[in-house]
Formats: sequence, C-alpha cells, structure tokens
Amino acid sequence: MIIPYQRGSSYLHKLDPLSKLVLILCIAILAMTFQHSGAQVCLLLFTTVAARYAAGMVWGRQWKIVRFLILFTLPLFVITLFTASGSHELLRWGYFQLTVEGLDGAGSVTLRMFTLFLSSYVYIITTDPQDLVAALTQRLKIPYRFSFGISMALTFLPLLEEEGRMISAAHQVRGRRPRGWGDKWQWWRMYMSTVLYNALRRVQQTAAAMEAKGFGAYPDRTYLRPLMSWERGRIVALLSIGITGYLWWFVQNVNH
Repeated sequence: MIIPYQRGSSYLHKLDPLSKLVLILCIAILAMTFQHSGAQVCLLLFTTVAARYAAGMVWGRQWKIVRFLILFTLPLFVITLFTASGSHELLRWGYFQLTVEGLDGAGSVTLRMFTLFLSSYVYIITTDPQDLVAALTQRLKIPYRFSFGISMALTFLPLLEEEGRMISAAHQVRGRRPRGWGDKWQWWRMYMSTVLYNALRRVQQTAAAMEAKGFGAYPDRTYLRPLMSWERGRIVALLSIGITGYLWWFVQNVNH
C-alpha cells in the first residue's frame, strides 16, 4: 500500500511540514521510550484522537488503515508473549510460559507499531510534497537536489501503484485467470515488465525535462509556491518538544 497526499482543510493540513515533522518525531520518541502497555495505550489513543479531529480522519477509515497490520503484529505479539522473561507466571504449557511481564511487553511492542504507522500515515496524507521540499531547502538549507528526490518518491510511487492496478485489470480483461504455477509465473513476469517499462519511461521523461530546464546548474533555485507560515506550527512544535522532554525525564528518573 502506497500512501498519497490528500488535499484537505483540516488543522494539520494548515500546519507547515517541519512543525508536523517535529510532532511526529516526538510521538516516535515517546513510542520508543514507553515500555509498558498502559502508556502505549494512552499514546495510541492520543494519536487516534488527533487523526480524527486534527486531520479529519473518521474512525472507520482509521480502522481500515491499521487493520492490515494485524497480520504482521500478531506473530510478533505471540512470539514476545511466550519468550519474554518474567517472574509473575500466569500460565504454563510444557516449555511455554505466560507471564505478566510477557503480556505487558507483547502489548507494548504491538501497540507501538500501530502508533508509529498511524502517525506516519497522518503526516503523509496531510503534507504536500512540494511544501515539504520548499521547507527543507529554504528553512533547513538542505540541497535542493536531495529534497527533489524525496518529492519525486512521494509523487511517483502513488502514480506507479495506480498504473499497476490498471495494468492488472487490463491483463485480466484480455485473458483468462492464470492457472498453475507456470501461468502465474508468466502473468507476473509480464506484469512486472510492463510496470518496470512505465517506470523507466517516466524517469526518462523527468530526466529530459530537468535537463531542458537546467536543473542543478545553479546553487539556488526559485519556487513558485510561497512557504507556509510557521507561526501556528511553531507553537505546536515547542509544546511537543516540551511535553516529550518532560515525559522522557519522568520515565527515566521517576517511573523507572
């Protein structure tokens, strides 16, 4: 699943990319700092509420986004559940031992993955790649060639995914469904070669356009769109850093 930017008028859509990036990084730091399920539940609850009311994502859509993670987190949950060491035993079955510490650790690891994925998803769908590139180059002074690569990845990958769906639908319309391993191999080889050809064609067209416009010939470049105001976002970023610093100190020194 490739996540594209989606236009909107929510609160997070109006924040500048760097302030939102600080917020997402603070959430990630807290997710890696918290080692107990209770704290992870609170952090995930905060992320879901922020996604609902600050990004405009309804509850049903959030569930559709994170439900496929269950396939990846369930094995991790089970492995951590029975391999984590602990002294408070709840159940023993042969060589397998279920402890309170193992249950807490398994829940913490699983909830952490949901929090990190959902927060990253919210950032991507509420951040225009062009605004991100402009902020990286003009505010952080990152070379615009590097920033342009990030923009191309965020822009082209959703297009290639959509082309892949169209190619798959066209192949299914033109012929019968593949049967057996031989037919499936032929179908996948034709599918991947078509997608790869379209990707190379797009890269060639982009490279030709960049060469014609003199991209990279000068140390600086001009931008059509102005930078987003960061007055409101600066307050969010400072609050995020302050709260994260306090919670990190509390976990390390008080609740250790």
